Amino acid sequence: MESLNAEFIRQGLSQKERLLHLNASAKQMMKSLVDSTGTERLKQLEPLKK
Repeated sequence: MESLNAEFIRQGLSQKERLLHLNASAKQMMKSLVDSTGTERLKQLEPLKK
């Protein structure tokens, strides 16, 4: 996200425009994580015992 913000600053986007773009990117990233099969596999792992 930080690198995206830096790129948006370089492109001259306003703070409001950057926030809108970053919010959309964050939503897409969260959707990808939730939809990922890897997430389900992680949930099925037993916790490490100390």
